[in-house]
Amino acid sequence: MKKLSAKALRKLVLEELSKLNEAGMSGELEDTEKVAKDVEEKDASEYADSLEQNIDFMKALKIQEKRLYKKMLRLQEAKKKLRSKILKGIDKR
Repeated sequence: MKKLSAKALRKLVLEELSKLNEAGMSGELEDTEKVAKDVEEKDASEYADSLEQNIDFMKALKIQEKRLYKKMLRLQEAKKKLRSKILKGIDKR
């Protein structure tokens, strides 16, 4: 990682500040009442379908997670049995 000198950092900050000023973002707080008038209100019912889909997807993922967890346990058990067989085979020689 390259370190910035104080001069280079100051130049970078000033460039970013000028970009913000060009975009009309002064950095000052706007009156909340003015901003609230510009924002369109939406009912919660408009988002209900999206929320319901996300919940259903979460349930499906949970079911899949349980299935994969059981499979992982079976694989670990098989691995453990094979390891013990290999070690027993080595000990007999």
